[in-house]
Amino acid sequence: MASFVTSLELLYRRRLAVSVTLGVLAGLLMFASAQQPPAADSGIGAFLQMVPPGAVNKGAVIPSFDSTGQRTSLITADVLRRVDDQRIYAENLIVEMFNPEPKDNVRIDLKTAFYQMAVGGGVLRSTDRSRVSRSDFNIEGDSLIFDTAKNQGRMTGNIHMVIFDISALSGEVPPPAESRPTK
Repeated sequence: MASFVTSLELLYRRRLAVSVTLGVLAGLLMFASAQQPPAADSGIGAFLQMVPPGAVNKGAVIPSFDSTGQRTSLITADVLRRVDDQRIYAENLIVEMFNPEPKDNVRIDLKTAFYQMAVGGGVLRSTDRSRVSRSDFNIEGDSLIFDTAKNQGRMTGNIHMVIFDISALSGEVPPPAESRPTK
């Protein structure tokens, strides 16, 4: 009899883990692709119904693809937990956004973060040291706020930025290699 109860407990845990994974996948895919849900009763509403508050997903890997099958983003986190009806907590969250030009790919590293869900978008917040990097710059700050509906972010507190190639940001084209003076 004890083995039957143990089997049911394992089945319940697996079913809960699968539903949590699918729910987190659905919600964060909308975040990663910055798309708005089609109606108030689908998208976020469906996500909230699938994942109970307090559910934890460890080792989350969530890719996002466009209509042509190209990968547009990849979200990884050591821990994702639904805090309440509107918030998701993440530890060691990495958001990678891919562009047609690999040099324009962006990576966001957050030690801890909260994602405040809302219809039509949401807000990603971190009060820990955060980093945003691209092939031509790195920027770090003590806190980060990113509004997915507006596709705008703000970093505050003890900001350190390193620009590897200023011409990429200024739009200037460097002179050809043969016209540069030699040392």
